[in-house]
Amino acid sequence: MPNSGTEQAFWYERVTYSPLSVDGIADASHHVAPTPAEAIRAIRKAVRDLAATLTPIERKHALSWVDGGGCIGAVAALHRGEPCGFSLSHRGLWTEWTVCPVPLPLTPPA
Repeated sequence: MPNSGTEQAFWYERVTYSPLSVDGIADASHHVAPTPAEAIRAIRKAVRDLAATLTPIERKHALSWVDGGGCIGAVAALHRGEPCGFSLSHRGLWTEWTVCPVPLPLTPPA
């Protein structure tokens, strides 16, 4: 739902899955950004940092999203109140980044 004057932030997380891990999750992190642009900027940096380790095909896919319309579309979706994400495979792992708007103040899960 689009922002109707209610204060909101943008929850973003990265989850890396491994077929060799018992529960399937090799690593995860989450953060909160005050704006859509800041959340996507953090994801772009993480993807760009990872790009050097990717195969040529995955590197092209990653940098296309980072430098092309993918990240622009993601910022637009967040401004509309819609979640967005990006994923790629690398070195036998699968990493997903997701972002969604959340109302403020944030309340911890019960």
